[in-house]
Amino acid sequence: MNERERIGELLAQKRNEVGLSVRETAELAGVSYQNITKIENGKYNVSIDILSKITDALNCKLTIIDK
Repeated sequence: MNERERIGELLAQKRNEVGLSVRETAELAGVSYQNITKIENGKYNVSIDILSKITDALNCKLTIIDK
């Protein structure tokens, strides 16, 4: 699994935890639902700005940690 796929999987898990659909998340984040789907499937090289909008919509924090 590559990093895009891992990030997409984590976002999808969080979205499901908070009980939002892809469309609801897209609306809250101001991002198209098609892009949310591509991001969750690891098919979109997401920018930090868009990733930040999505994590804000999911009420979670974007954090970088050491391995």
